[in-house]
Amino acid sequence: MKKNFSYRMLLIAAAMLSFFSCSKEKKEIRIPYPDDITFEEQGLPEFSYRIPDAPFQVGNDRSGRITVNVKKNGDGTFSGFALSNKNWRSYPWNLSPDFAPVGGLTAAQKQASIDSTIFSVFTSKPNQTGSYLVASVKDEDAAITLEKPGVVEHILVANTTYNVLLESYGSAYSGTLDPKTQTYLMTGGKVKNILIANTSTTRYGRFSLPGPGGTNVIRLSGEENLAKAQAGHTAAESARLAGKPEAAVKADSTKAAEGISKGYVKLTVKGFKAGTPTGNVDYWLAIRPKVDPANPELNYVQQDWFKVGLATLGTVDKLVFHLSSSTPVPPYFCLDGIRLRK
Repeated sequence: MKKNFSYRMLLIAAAMLSFFSCSKEKKEIRIPYPDDITFEEQGLPEFSYRIPDAPFQVGNDRSGRITVNVKKNGDGTFSGFALSNKNWRSYPWNLSPDFAPVGGLTAAQKQASIDSTIFSVFTSKPNQTGSYLVASVKDEDAAITLEKPGVVEHILVANTTYNVLLESYGSAYSGTLDPKTQTYLMTGGKVKNILIANTSTTRYGRFSLPGPGGTNVIRLSGEENLAKAQAGHTAAESARLAGKPEAAVKADSTKAAEGISKGYVKLTVKGFKAGTPTGNVDYWLAIRPKVDPANPELNYVQQDWFKVGLATLGTVDKLVFHLSSSTPVPPYFCLDGIRLRK
C-alpha cells in the first residue's frame, strides 16, 4: 500500500505526468491508488533493488493479495519479478569512454553500471510510484497468482531505462550516425547525455550500453531503416535482371522500401483460471509506424507508466506475462498498481 497519498496530491501528480508524457497515444498515465496492490511495504532502501530468494506475497484485506513469482539464479540473474525503486534515466557515465575511471572497470563494476538501467523504471519526470516490480521474462516465470479468483481491473506498466535507451538510441550513442550500419559511432561527435540537466559541454561525451550478453543493439528505427534498404536493394537487383529501364528500377526499389514497416515490442498478458486460459491482452511497449494495421499512426517507445486494462480476461487466478519483438531486445519491463475488482 502506498503511504501518505492524499487524493489531491494524487490528482496533481497524475496531471503532471499526463502533461509531460512523450507518447502521442491518447492514453491516461496513472499512479497507484491506496487500494491498489503495490510494493512500498517490501522495505527497500532508497534507490535500490532486490531479487527475492523465493516467490513472495503482497497485498492485504483491502487491496487483495497476490503471490509474485521469482527464480533467482546463482550467477545473480533472475527470471520472474524483482523489486526496485530506482529511477536512473540516462546512459551510465562509467561506460562512456569519455568518463570511465582511469584504469577501466572490473567486470563487476561494468555489470553494476548496466544493472543501474535494468533495475530503473524510465519515466518522463522523476518517478511517482515508489517501489515496483521489474520483470525478467523467461518461459512462464513472469507470473502472479491471486489468493482468490477474481477480476483484475488493470495494471500499470512501463519500460525499464535499459529498454528505452537501447530501443531509442542503441548500444552506442553519439552525435555521428553511420547510415550503412545505422549505429552511432563511438568515435563520433560528443553529445549531451539523455535527460541530464547539466548543459555544460564539458559533460558531453560518447555513451555506451551493451545489450544482453554484451551484444550490440541497434535502435528500432535503425533496424527498420536497414530492412528498408535491403528490400530496396533486392527489388532493384530483380528489376535490373529483368531488363527494366533505370527509372523503373528506381521506382521498384522505392516501392519495396516504402512497403517495409518493422519495429515493435509487445507485452502479452495471459489469464488463467484453474489452469485453463481465459484470454490474452496485448499492449505495445514500443512500436514503429504502420506496424499495427488497426493503428498505423502509432510511433513511440513508451516513456512513462500507463494503465493496461485486464477486465476482459474475466475471472482469473493467475496472470502470466510474455514479451515478443521484431528483433531481439532485453526481456524486461516494469509493473505496479495492480487493481483487483472488489
